[in-house]
Amino acid sequence: MPRSLIALSLLAMFGISGCSSFGTALHASADAPTGHEAGEALKLARVLRDNGRLSGAIEVYQRLDERQPLKGAYLVEYASVAAAVRPARDAYALFDRARREAGAGLHGLSATERQALCGGLGRAALELGNAARAESDLQCALTVQGDAHQRAQLLNMLGVAQAQQGRHAASRASFDQALALDPGYSAATNNLALSWLAEGQRGKAIGLLNNARNGGEVSLQLNLALAYVLDGHDDTARRILEERLAPDYASGVLERFQATRQRIESGAPIDSELLAASQQPLQLANQD
Repeated sequence: MPRSLIALSLLAMFGISGCSSFGTALHASADAPTGHEAGEALKLARVLRDNGRLSGAIEVYQRLDERQPLKGAYLVEYASVAAAVRPARDAYALFDRARREAGAGLHGLSATERQALCGGLGRAALELGNAARAESDLQCALTVQGDAHQRAQLLNMLGVAQAQQGRHAASRASFDQALALDPGYSAATNNLALSWLAEGQRGKAIGLLNNARNGGEVSLQLNLALAYVLDGHDDTARRILEERLAPDYASGVLERFQATRQRIESGAPIDSELLAASQQPLQLANQD
């Protein structure tokens, strides 16, 4: 299975969960920026961040870091916001700087901060295509007992990292664990269903997506329609598509899925065909 197949839904949905509340979890330390101006800049950055103005927030963090290099938990905070608005290589560099400063045991960071650091490193490593590094960092993040949805996100990413290394049974176990913690987590549902489809287990994919389709996620219904088309049930696929899409638009999607099936039946690699088909949900997200 190519590494992008399962990563598609993951990277768009992980976001920066926990970032808006991360500042309140910081413990007082010698790493805090010094001086009135630095303190006010940090307050401004957090206000912008907490109000969703991440581009403005990152500019303030960057200026503050240039004038007085951030350290410890404050550097992790900066990196966590950067992960939402900057390329993965930039975010990884900031997280890695924080890791090197903290040392092997991540001394000086609270449990919440360690999870933010390891989880941020894992996410960035996935985006950069380093699955082995990502798996190690995500295992680090999972040593911290966070809330259920946060752990589900980490397990979903871990499953992606394992799938990218060809360990599909392990990846499905991670997706299952994510769904046990958060049954409505559509990223893990889609990833698990695509994994079953890639192995030709269409019935398992259909059952999983059918059980989850009432959640309202367009991507779940599209992947369910794809599974039905691959299983030869085009009429059922059309009905599912027309639940959320205009008939003409649904017909176009159905034709593309049918072309995918035909190419697979003609010998095209199923992994690459599923990768192409699984890009469709992102393109249809704003369809009325």
